[in-house]
Amino acid sequence: MKNKTLLPLLAFIALATLVYFATAEKDRYRRSVVNYRVPAVTLRNQQGAPVPLRNYLNSSKPVMLEFIFTSCTTLCPNQAVKFSNFQQRLAPQTDQVRLVSITVDPETDTPEVIQRYLQQYRAQPGWDFLTGSKEDIGQVMAAFDIKPSDMITLDSSLLLRSPKTGQWLRLDGQLAGRDFMREYQRLEH
Repeated sequence: MKNKTLLPLLAFIALATLVYFATAEKDRYRRSVVNYRVPAVTLRNQQGAPVPLRNYLNSSKPVMLEFIFTSCTTLCPNQAVKFSNFQQRLAPQTDQVRLVSITVDPETDTPEVIQRYLQQYRAQPGWDFLTGSKEDIGQVMAAFDIKPSDMITLDSSLLLRSPKTGQWLRLDGQLAGRDFMREYQRLEH
């Protein structure tokens, strides 16, 4: 009698566990298609070269854009590792995608500082880290609806731009490394 009662209960627990993990996997991050108006600002890359942002992001290559800062000890190193690993998977054609990191702390993140940061993560051609004036960075963050508190709450945003459609795909939440590659592969090139 006990086995007849226990078997349906175990089956229910197993099913509930599968549903939970399937939902948790699916809800790690949210996808939305967004149209952004990139401000006409000029930032500087890790070599100090000027980068007219609107033209730079309107690339014939797919663009992956993140907002981080070098003194961050929580989310940002994890994001940088994901970009680095993504580039390793693309090797030797690392420049077929434009990876862009934009600092949210331009007062600290000078071209020299961001160049060392990229070296630390073994950045290859195709990955640029941009900085600029506090005002210009503020305009860019507002244009992409990025808040500095996103770094504290670990609710990161990865923005992907399709060169074919010109639309941006916004991914908010906890992205695993495999998510980067899957979302890149789904993007219209």
